[in-house]
Amino acid sequence: MLSVYLVLFLIIAFLFYYFLDVAEKPVLQFSEGEFVRRVITNCPRLTRKYFPTFWCFNNHLMLALLLFREHRSKFFHYDKLEHLKMKDGGVTGLAWSNIKEKKKTDSDPIAIVFHTISGDEQDVKSIVKVIRAQLKWASVVCIRRGHGNLPLSKPQINTMGSSSDLKEQLLYIKKKFPNSPLFGVGISAGSGLLARYLGESGTKSLLDAAVAISPAYDIEKAFHRVHPVYSKIMGQRLINYFLKRHYETLSSLGGFQEVLESKTLGEFQDRLHRLSGFDDKEEYYRHSNPALVMQNIRTPIMILNAKDDPICVNQNVLENLHWLENLPNSIHVYTKRGSHIAYYEGWKAISWSDHLVCEYFKAVQGQLPKNKKKSKTKTGKKR
Repeated sequence: MLSVYLVLFLIIAFLFYYFLDVAEKPVLQFSEGEFVRRVITNCPRLTRKYFPTFWCFNNHLMLALLLFREHRSKFFHYDKLEHLKMKDGGVTGLAWSNIKEKKKTDSDPIAIVFHTISGDEQDVKSIVKVIRAQLKWASVVCIRRGHGNLPLSKPQINTMGSSSDLKEQLLYIKKKFPNSPLFGVGISAGSGLLARYLGESGTKSLLDAAVAISPAYDIEKAFHRVHPVYSKIMGQRLINYFLKRHYETLSSLGGFQEVLESKTLGEFQDRLHRLSGFDDKEEYYRHSNPALVMQNIRTPIMILNAKDDPICVNQNVLENLHWLENLPNSIHVYTKRGSHIAYYEGWKAISWSDHLVCEYFKAVQGQLPKNKKKSKTKTGKKR
């Protein structure tokens, strides 16, 4: 009988802890303005509590579940895979979903997805599928050179991607569908490339809105702050993914052996410059670090961070909060839990962040000028 009471006590204690300490509303920091207020009004997840999955709300458990699901998930078939030859001869890719019926004259938006540091179109299939199901939009994943199954036709890689490559990809997409608004979402390292492009482009950005999930901000510092265990795992992962997979193409480059001997993620990134076409580390970060240009972003953007993120750690966020509130039409969403890009909720551990992205895009779509909205769209309010 005593054991029954003990179990009941533990259950009640857990529930008190969960509802008082785990489930919390996101903390929002945003620029003042009618646009942002309307967006927040039309995004219910921004103003109500986020309930992390009760059986894995710990940041390490949540990240482990994310990796396990990615490993066990089925291959996702995209409608079309394109290889694009860049001006310098390198090859990037575009993976299209829900594109079969889309015509050049259509004005439905297109979601553009930017994958992770050692990923490709497969590691972002979750959000692609949610966008397809909830918004009915076409999606396209911008695959960076050296990633996925792309041939490395030029001996040059950059784990964070190249903003010049991205500009070529976006121009190609815009030319293909000139009437479609473009909405970008970056996942982890993909958010760094997204922010770098937005900051460099300023008011000339081809994107109408953007979401950055688990960004690291100043990557020169952030890569050295990753949890030590994950840093070693990720460092070895990058060696296997880039150096060993593209050994024949890259091994003759100066600096290859030094990068190959990296023990952590930070070491790998600090030594990557010669393989990325730069003379030194300082030049590499000057052309790749999103933190150097983020204050120039003029595209509406929602940025999502979790305080318990073991990869893009909380210190990165705290160092950048001071200028985020002055970024025009921006919303920073700060959650207590969520780990790194996982953000699971509910009994079945579905992605809270994927659904938030759809809410945000729909809210922004409702405020686009008439010539950028589908005629029958009724979401949101007109500006």
